[in-house]
Amino acid sequence: MSNQVEVIDADGVSKHAAMHSIMVMEQWGNGETYNEATWVERGRQAVHKTLEGMFELGRALIILKEHTEHGRFESIVKEQFGLGKAETSRLMSATKRFATPQMQKALPKLMDLGKSKLLELLVEEDVTLTGLAEGEEVNGMTLDDVDRMTVRELRVALRENREQLAAKDKVLGDKNAKIDELAEKLEKSKKKSTVKEPEPADVANELHMMVGSKEVAIRSQVVQLGELFGQMAAHETAHGLSHRAKMVGVINQIVMDLNHLRDVYNLPNDIPEDETPEWLQPESE
Repeated sequence: MSNQVEVIDADGVSKHAAMHSIMVMEQWGNGETYNEATWVERGRQAVHKTLEGMFELGRALIILKEHTEHGRFESIVKEQFGLGKAETSRLMSATKRFATPQMQKALPKLMDLGKSKLLELLVEEDVTLTGLAEGEEVNGMTLDDVDRMTVRELRVALRENREQLAAKDKVLGDKNAKIDELAEKLEKSKKKSTVKEPEPADVANELHMMVGSKEVAIRSQVVQLGELFGQMAAHETAHGLSHRAKMVGVINQIVMDLNHLRDVYNLPNDIPEDETPEWLQPESE
């Protein structure tokens, strides 16, 4: 008996859902039969039209701004479009950013994210936006990650990433500034004592600082080389054009140059632990 009741209830729920769908589709769907894939695609097309309209408005704003006086332009955008200064500026900036061929190529993928997320992403460099569109992981995020985020989550993630980059730049800048400061002091010290020979320890310190400065510059270049390798790998995945020969050739040449230095000066692979220079040894009592 209870089973029969459950079947009847389930059938009633199904009929209620069907009637509800018919009512909704009569009111909003022109009487069509509901199909999820169909309405998802129509929603996506609507998003694209909205964004296309945004860029068309941006073009209109740029043209108007170039042909009207400052006060007249502000009056037009406020009275005719209902826009304030900040939104007007963002629309024109977005339009200009996506006017280049490279950004035009990335735009279709980024448009799928919607207007709000696209505008949030404008704080990033062009190479970051094109990388996202091409399927790369940029700043720890992929295009799918951005798509799953809310606008607020994306804004927070972008802000945190900028803060991390700023902190790294500050550390590197402080280190380079310290090296420059020490080098300047040594240079002044050399000028003061034109007759007296410099102390071996001072010369050694200066040489170490110069080598350290070169090391920082070279490692920075290696990091940038890695970023370019990432773009080449993404390009290979997207278009099937292999860059591996070039990448291997570059690495091999750098390794050969470094091994040449090691051979010329007969340097071991590991840093010696028992060869302390005399100028670093503690003074005997």
